[in-house]
Amino acid sequence: MFSLEKIVRENIQNLQAYSSARDEYTDSQGTFLDANENPYGEWNRYPDPQQKAIKQRLSQRNAIPSGQIFVGNGSDELIDLVFRIFCEPGQDKALIFTPTYGMYEVSAAINNVAVVKTPLTADFQIDFDSLRSVLTDKAIKVLFICSPNNPTGNDIKEIDSVLQMFDGVVVVDEAYIDFSTAASMIEKIKKYPNLIVTQTFSKAWGLAGARVGSAYASKEIISLLNKVKPPYNVSALNQRAVLEALDNSEQFERQKAAILTQRDRLQEQLLQ
Repeated sequence: MFSLEKIVRENIQNLQAYSSARDEYTDSQGTFLDANENPYGEWNRYPDPQQKAIKQRLSQRNAIPSGQIFVGNGSDELIDLVFRIFCEPGQDKALIFTPTYGMYEVSAAINNVAVVKTPLTADFQIDFDSLRSVLTDKAIKVLFICSPNNPTGNDIKEIDSVLQMFDGVVVVDEAYIDFSTAASMIEKIKKYPNLIVTQTFSKAWGLAGARVGSAYASKEIISLLNKVKPPYNVSALNQRAVLEALDNSEQFERQKAAILTQRDRLQEQLLQ
């Protein structure tokens, strides 16, 4: 049975998180003399370290409380934080399904975490039937599932069985979910305390240059992510770009529809 206390690294449990001036002040305005902010310029103030405005919009959009949302410097920061929080360097392991997004393995190497690679089937799906034997390795603390998978696409309808039998953390990377007809795994957060769902503004939202990603999980896991992240991990410029995009959802839907149309056209051409 999953226990968050048992899987979190001891040094992270004991960590005293950095508290910035803007963390300790609830109003949106103010000049903080102890932060030594320059009095001149448009971007002279530190950004909101908790990205409250973005979380409020995402809460409304995805029907999930703000306290269960994390905003990071792209999905890559989220991946790295998961390794820092749950995997003891040189001791624990992570499981990935190959071929898949390359940063799981790179981030694991940076954090000195071994990677167990399980190949996808001939039709690029996860072999859930054989997965049970792989997960007998108690050193595996994190399992990464990219869905839709990069670069193959996939079907993860059987993921509930994994969430139920795995004592570690399951990260479902939904960077391409906006292009899929499948429902987001966010709806399963309430049911599974070991589930983290990550998304990004880099793909369908067209904000790859802004480097903003989001994660959805239990309040306890979100608290850990906030505890370990740098104090100002998302700049004010990037937060503004995301808020402007969220305010223009009609343009987002038009552009997504155009991309999907061209995807179908390409598929038809390749099949000829």
